Formats: sequence, structure tokens, C-alpha cells
Amino acid sequence: MSVLLAAFLLGVGGVLHAWRCSASAITVLMRVVVPVFYLDAAIKGFLRGYFGMRPNPNAVLQAMFATDQAETGEFFLHNSVALAQAAGCFLLVTAAVLLADRQLQRWQAARDVAAPGLPEKCFAVSMAVFLALLHVNTTMRRENPALFWPLRYQQYSAQLEAMQSMQHALTAAMAAPRDWNVRYAGEDARTVILVIGESTNRASMSLYGYARATTPQLDAMRAKLLVFNDVISPAASTVESMMTMLTPADIGNPDAWMVKPNVLMLAEAAGYKTFWVSNQTRNDGWIGLLAGQADESDFINYGTGRGENNFDGNLFQPFAHALRDAAPKKLIVVHLLGAHPSYDMRYPSRFAHFDRAHDAVSAQMENQGRSSWIRNQRDEYDNAIRYGDYVLGTLIGMAEKAKTDHAASLLFVSDHGQEVGYSRNHAGHSASDKSGYEIPMLIWNNQQAPQSAAARAALESRPYQTDKLDATVLGLLKIETRYYAAQDDILSSAFTPVRRLMNGLQYQRGAPLAR
Repeated sequence: MSVLLAAFLLGVGGVLHAWRCSASAITVLMRVVVPVFYLDAAIKGFLRGYFGMRPNPNAVLQAMFATDQAETGEFFLHNSVALAQAAGCFLLVTAAVLLADRQLQRWQAARDVAAPGLPEKCFAVSMAVFLALLHVNTTMRRENPALFWPLRYQQYSAQLEAMQSMQHALTAAMAAPRDWNVRYAGEDARTVILVIGESTNRASMSLYGYARATTPQLDAMRAKLLVFNDVISPAASTVESMMTMLTPADIGNPDAWMVKPNVLMLAEAAGYKTFWVSNQTRNDGWIGLLAGQADESDFINYGTGRGENNFDGNLFQPFAHALRDAAPKKLIVVHLLGAHPSYDMRYPSRFAHFDRAHDAVSAQMENQGRSSWIRNQRDEYDNAIRYGDYVLGTLIGMAEKAKTDHAASLLFVSDHGQEVGYSRNHAGHSASDKSGYEIPMLIWNNQQAPQSAAARAALESRPYQTDKLDATVLGLLKIETRYYAAQDDILSSAFTPVRRLMNGLQYQRGAPLAR
């Protein structure tokens, strides 16, 4: 960007000056172009600090272009402190630059400047040609602020169109999925429930040893659960994670969902009736397309996005409807709003257990130098986790009561984590902190086979990344297909751990990231 701006100022500005164009025209041009470059750099810098990556990857593009008015407002509200700090720095630097520019103009006006000669004109023309040649290079062209954002939006729109056309093609293939080699190998009746949490970090769950009692219901039913303690998400954002969680795509092959059937398609081919029950919005890009493939879908969030304070407990009624359905084999996907920021919008007031708490957690955060705002965000986040425990515990209880006569399983996993003062003074999504990836995953099964304590502990300690989650779900569905990989099924005796990545870096629990 610096090279592009310098070439523009010396090339276009130089040509205008060399041929004695109006000084006011040059001034206007400079005062438009320079701030555009400067503002573009500031936005990219803020996104780098917030997301932990440049605004090139799909995660950031999805977050920016797939958002809506309500969620945008929520983002500004939740990040008001960080945005105020960034805006303050921006205004200070801008004021300094404008002051320096004014002083430079006064100095320039006081000088007796000779008319540009041939050398000056040649230099200006050569810089203008250099500027044009820079745009032949793809990387340089894409960094031009006038092209960067339009090209990124065009890329995002093309991706959505590709999603839609590919989903139509895969849906059409459902008419004759013989090459999928799908076979159901389970009981006459089976119900599998997949509950997808939102922005839930296991570090804030007492089920995983957190000092606050944030998961009393899950704690009480611990003996009935398999609680996996070394699971991470493939990404720190919803769409990017779910594009691998429920499809054959993974970190190494992120586009496989475009040519291979997803979990819902394979379940339907195996004779399952599929349901999608969600507290997120229907028109949510790729996730909406996936949800639309279910036999029945029920979206209870009639707002405009995740910026709605519609509580997850409102999902109980449509979930009960799906449980009562007479189909012998059912796959029910429940998509929660979970602990998505803003955290205080995710729970009713009676769940505000930790507001202004003075306990071991608050003392530790204060000793770590966390700001009062971040400590307050942790209190609200822990309230959201406690309400999520109530929701998940109720869903398990409903499934347990309704499915006493045939096999039933429930798998809960979050799409990604959240950084809320665990590592630094930040509250929100983070692709650069482990807390953005370290998630809970648990399984309830009403026909769970007895296991020794050692075998259970070994199973729960298996290292896993949820870009392979489709294999585990297919295993729970008892579906045999060419797309099922037993080595990626965390419950399979053939499970084989693989190298896990976080933001392109190797992940190892409890150790710094290895480059």
C-alpha cells in the first residue's frame, strides 16, 4: 500500500503539477486519495487486531459481508471500548497529519518555485507509468483500496453463487445416490440429536473444572455423559467452522463440500427424517443453504441476525415437536445462539448469577491486570454459559424422557470458542488465541455400554478437531458409506489422532504454538 500510494503521489500528482494544473485541484485530489489509503490501512489494522488475521480469509469476509444491521449494531455495542480506543488513535494521528500538511503548504507557498522542467516532467511520467505497471501484478492490484473491497465482495458473492449451484447439483444427485454406497446398519428405530453451540469456551464451564458453578445441570448428570476434554474447532468463526463440521471438507481440503454429500444428505439417503431447529436466522448464507436441505426446518429467530435477544429456551417447543414425530429414524440438528456476543443478550435476568461477583475468578483476573470492562464481560459471559447449561440439560432431559423405548444419542459441540480475558484484555472472537478454538464436546447415549474408568478416561482424552465431526456423526447414525472414515470417528476403535492446526499453526494443548 505504501508503494502504491507513493507511486500515485509522485506519478499522478507529479503529472498534474508538472503541467501546471490548478493547485486547488491537486490539493483536493491529495486530500481525497491519501485519507482513502490511510482509512483503508486503519480498517485492516483494526481487523487484524480483532480477528487475529488480515481481512483476506473467508472467516473475516463472511463476518463482514454476511452481517446485518442488528448484528452490526451489536458488534459496535459489544466492542465499544476497543472501537473508542482505535477511533481515538485514528483521530490523533489524523490531526497530526493534517497539521503537518498545513505547515507544509505554508512553507511551500513562501518559496519561489520555478516552473517544472523536462527532467521533472519525465520523472512524473515515469512514476505514472510505474503506477500503471504495478497494477499488472495481481497482489499489488488487489491492495489498491479502490479495488480491494469491491473485489472481496465480488469474491464473496461468487462464493455464495457457487454454494447455491453446487447445493442444487448435490440435491439433484439425491435422486440416484448409488455411488454413495449408503447403508443403514443400526436398529429399527434410532434418534440422533446434534446440538451446535455458539461461541462456547470450555474454560468457562465447571464441567471442565472452572471455579464458578456455570454448569450445575451437566455436573449433576456427569456419569451419563462422555465429556471430551481435548477438542478444538477448525476455525474461530461460525461459517468457516460449520463448512467443515457437517461436510467431508476439512482443513486440508476446505472445498470438498462442493463435490461430496454432507451429513444431512447421507442421513436422508439412509432413510432418516431430518430436522433443523435453530435460534439463528434462516437467511444466514451457507448455513441457511445447509439447513434448507432438512426435511423440516424451524427457525424461531424472526429478527435480523445474531443481534437478537431471543433466548435458546424458546427452542424447547419445536424440539419437542421433532421428538414426537412418528418417523422411526430421525436426525435432529439444534442450532443455538449460545454465548455469542453481546453476552448479556443471551440469558434472562434470573440467570445473572455472576454480575459483579467477588470470587476466585474475579480476583485472578484482577491479578492478571484485566480491565474492569473485561472482568464485567467475563461475568456476563459466565451468565450466558450458565443459561446454556440449563438449555442443554433440558434438551437432554427431554430426549431421555421421550426415547425410553429405542436408541437415542445427543452430541453437543460448539462451533468455536471465545476469548474473554483468558489470555489478554479482549472479549470476543479471536483467531490468534487458543481460547478462540478450545471448545466443549460431550455425548449422551441412552444405551451407553458400561466401561471401566480407565477406558472411559482414555476415550474422553482423545485429541480431536471438529473438521472431522461428520465422521463421528455418521458413526452415531450407524451409516456405512464410502464417505465414512472410521479413523476420524472419535468413538471408533479405529480412531487415529492427526496433526491439529490453529490459524495455520500447529496446536498442542498446554504448549505455545509451534511455527
